[in-house]
Amino acid sequence: MNFNITTTLLLGFLMFGSNLMAQIEIGGGQEESSEENIDELRIIDKRDDATEVYFVSNWSRTSSILTESKGLSAKPLGEREFETSLDTWSFGVGYRTRVNKYLSVQGGISYLRNGESYTYETIDSLFTYNTTYAYIAMPVKVLFTYGNEIKLLAGGGVNPQLFSGYRQDQEWKTKTNATGDETIKRKNGYSSFVLSASLNIGVQLKFSEKWALLFMPEYRIQLTDSYLENDAYDHFGRALGFDLGLTMYL
Repeated sequence: MNFNITTTLLLGFLMFGSNLMAQIEIGGGQEESSEENIDELRIIDKRDDATEVYFVSNWSRTSSILTESKGLSAKPLGEREFETSLDTWSFGVGYRTRVNKYLSVQGGISYLRNGESYTYETIDSLFTYNTTYAYIAMPVKVLFTYGNEIKLLAGGGVNPQLFSGYRQDQEWKTKTNATGDETIKRKNGYSSFVLSASLNIGVQLKFSEKWALLFMPEYRIQLTDSYLENDAYDHFGRALGFDLGLTMYL
């Protein structure tokens, strides 16, 4: 009788112990799985919210809207009416950081140029010039972003621009086949500050853990006058081109 009671108690303890160990093992597996999921989420968050630094060159076909000033100093456009577009290169660096899953804010500094060209040609003579206006710009943009390895970007912003310099490169040939050239540079006589707006849509291709290639077309429109208030003309730059460069994930 005592043997049967002892056997029964022993079997009960064994079954209770087995059940307890099974519960502990199952609980431990769930805890380990949860930790793995949290680690994966942390990796995803770190990747998606990374700040990027960009280095770009910008090629643009630039032109201007030139009109007679409404002031007392206004005068007819004359030959300037026939100015045409000019291809220019600009350069910039900056950063981009994510605000949420689909929205990023971008800011930076760039050396920005726009301008126009003019050519007057007859059978035996030629006169041509290229005019560029250079600025130190501080673009600020808000961009919709989608994707990671291949990222689509679309948005726009404003470009505050500090005037850096005016340059006009002239060339000519006379009826006697004499040729010449001259470069005119100025720092004064132009608005020290202008404001532009830009629209962008592009793509970014990630090719390593830290680097991506960026291609972003841009349309830029100048909102304020390049010239001083008492100038004979009102001048507003335009540009259509693209940024090409690299971004680095921090």
